[in-house]
Amino acid sequence: MQKFLFVGLVALLSVFLWGGAALAGFSDVPDSHWAAANIEKLSELGVVGGYSDGTFRPDHSVSQAEAVCMAVRVMGFQASLSDNLPQVSFSVPEWANEEVRLAIKHGLLKNNEQFSAYSGASRAWVARLLVRMIGKEDEAEEGLLLPNFVDSYKIPDWAVYYVRVAQDNDLITGYEDNSFRPDKEVSRAEMVTFLSRVWEQLPDGTTDNGNITDTDTGGDLATINGTVVKVYPESNALIIEEAGGSLKTLYSTGDNSVLMGENELQGIEALLPGDQVEVVLDASGRVFRVLINYREGFSFLEGVVYDLDLEADLLTIQSDNNRLSSYRLVDYVDVLAEGVRFPSVEDIRVGDKVKLDVEDNVVTGIEILEMASKLSVTGEVLILSSEKNLINLEVDGRIKVYSLSPNVRVSVPGLDNAFLSDINEGDTVTAEIESGEAVALEVSGRQVEDTYTATVYAVDTANRILTLKDRDDKYLVYEVLEEARVDINGAEDSELQDLEKDMEVKFRLLDGDIIYIETDNSLEGIISSLDEKGLLLVLQRDSGARETYILNNDVDVDSEDGREELDDIERGDYARVVLENNRVTEINLRSRFTYRVERVREVYDRIEVVDEEGDSHRLYLKNEVDLMVPGIAYPDIDDVRVGDLVLATYMGQDLDAVEVLEPLRGRITAVDDEQEKTTIKCFDGETVTVSFTAGSVLNIDGRKYDSLSKLKTGDRVEVVEDVEGDFIFTVMEEVSGELAVNADDDDDEVYLEDGYSWEDYNLDEEIYLHDADGFVVKMDELKAGDEVSLYMLREMVYELELQN
Repeated sequence: MQKFLFVGLVALLSVFLWGGAALAGFSDVPDSHWAAANIEKLSELGVVGGYSDGTFRPDHSVSQAEAVCMAVRVMGFQASLSDNLPQVSFSVPEWANEEVRLAIKHGLLKNNEQFSAYSGASRAWVARLLVRMIGKEDEAEEGLLLPNFVDSYKIPDWAVYYVRVAQDNDLITGYEDNSFRPDKEVSRAEMVTFLSRVWEQLPDGTTDNGNITDTDTGGDLATINGTVVKVYPESNALIIEEAGGSLKTLYSTGDNSVLMGENELQGIEALLPGDQVEVVLDASGRVFRVLINYREGFSFLEGVVYDLDLEADLLTIQSDNNRLSSYRLVDYVDVLAEGVRFPSVEDIRVGDKVKLDVEDNVVTGIEILEMASKLSVTGEVLILSSEKNLINLEVDGRIKVYSLSPNVRVSVPGLDNAFLSDINEGDTVTAEIESGEAVALEVSGRQVEDTYTATVYAVDTANRILTLKDRDDKYLVYEVLEEARVDINGAEDSELQDLEKDMEVKFRLLDGDIIYIETDNSLEGIISSLDEKGLLLVLQRDSGARETYILNNDVDVDSEDGREELDDIERGDYARVVLENNRVTEINLRSRFTYRVERVREVYDRIEVVDEEGDSHRLYLKNEVDLMVPGIAYPDIDDVRVGDLVLATYMGQDLDAVEVLEPLRGRITAVDDEQEKTTIKCFDGETVTVSFTAGSVLNIDGRKYDSLSKLKTGDRVEVVEDVEGDFIFTVMEEVSGELAVNADDDDDEVYLEDGYSWEDYNLDEEIYLHDADGFVVKMDELKAGDEVSLYMLREMVYELELQN
């Protein structure tokens, strides 16, 4: 359905419904509001409007009738004169009657469901609506997976699987404490955000790599190619010289995005004379978007070789965010490779990390930075041979063959312990390639359905027959294959006869027989109640089920933060309990700490960290410890950097997980003392608003403050969320001076004049380098004598501003 057809009509409806102009700005939605972009987008599309006083009221709750009206507009449903719309079996206000009937006709609502037009739309109710909008109700009705929120048990039965499908499709997420809060009413700002996510998943309304559809602007688009001659930011104007020599003066709306390679810049002031650009105009002839195809002296093309077709003179590289870009090759490409005397394009291999010199969108030079680097490849499995140690994938119509690493990691949705044998021919697999070997294989698009949990009822070792009882007290009888793996409490050399009656087991089937079975005498969950006198403990499992257990008289309580007695346990604590004969013998409480990495010792699988008090600790990343690094599917210790903030999770005194955090670093652009909020323009270009909650702390020059009163616009800060959901603000130190020596691209430090000596400063790997006008600069543009300002924390520079 062409969604743009409904925009004009819906805009009129929204004025009638909401009492305001749908395409106007709103006095209570500043640019810094977390949902401003989505509110503006859906307002321009006519999905929502404002009130007669010029406000949007983003925090007001949405009623079920209002939510349905918004959803119908996003979908573009309209009634024609010939339409015979279904009748409704519930009360509906006149202004929403047609939209509700359209929603029933198209399956967004059903007559046999409870509908309360004026009641607030809850998060659970909205989740079902969103899933139906993207056409995935069948997945919810299959009921494959439960949501994984701590309060999943609060989700109504009818909404459970809708919530999971909405979660899996990034339509609606949980809160920072991993709760879903199904009964919480959705605000207008939240509803607009959810619908914006739906809009991106509907046909004919998406943007891909800068290829803009008509629906982005609500009209036809025109394109002009040429060279930038002059830019007038104060007038929102630029002059373009086209191929024939004619000049065109173009005007922008003032908030356009400028794309250069993988970088998105803001405003036409980011353009430079000589830039070769493609300018996209909206229906009114104003600049909508600018794509920089070439800029002299700027090398932004760096990535991993994905494909090299010498017959077609075509090179395809894969960037860090897995985006593919293809370029033509000139007849004679200048190739540079360390250790190769006369390198040529024939020496380049798939997986090599390269840096490209591009002129007029054609590659003229290639520097091989790293031979056989990491590569991510997604394709269909044609052949998988563990004997020959090979995997054949069909990738974009071409056959790719890779050898398998001896320690290849396998991930299959639904399996905690996956093996090569769990991958089938025809599966869609993403392979991580290092040095020509597949080191990790991740299956997508398939959910394993043959993993079950039950309790052992009887074991017939002679005939290898296992009788189990499921949670519905039904008996299940299976044959255990000879080659089946049995893992009891982590002992992989266990045998079938080691299984005992009443053990809780997880097992997997192959053609109806057990191929894998494991048991663990420990359970995890939230402690709902604890009766010390009666020695009873109620544990709420991650699935939401609550179970009661008897405590041993000498039950052992353990934690990393010093809690060692039963009276140290509080309701709501998360714990891992160990059972023996169905009695709790150990309670290992979960505790979390935020540390900063001081040193990485790969040879010992150890990272050395310090806490906020300056005390040192050692974290050993053994096999049983989960390591999580943002953006890396299968992280290793070498993905942890000095200076990283990490969240360490302990179960009892055992390290359970280490997560690398992503702190916000940037410049303060606004401080609201009354509402205790601040707006930050991050060094990566993103603008965010952070609330200074009751437990938040502001650190300035070693002093701590419990309010934002000392924070100033222009301060550079680092913001970290602690384990309680509060924030730690730390103001960076500013150092200004004159560069002592020229800098090179591969430098990780700079030197400033300090009287008769030089002072060196360490640079962060992702340092933000720019001039006084905000334009990004490269390291080799920094020359001796340049005046610079450095912004640093803990002897690490995160921003360098070139003053002249």
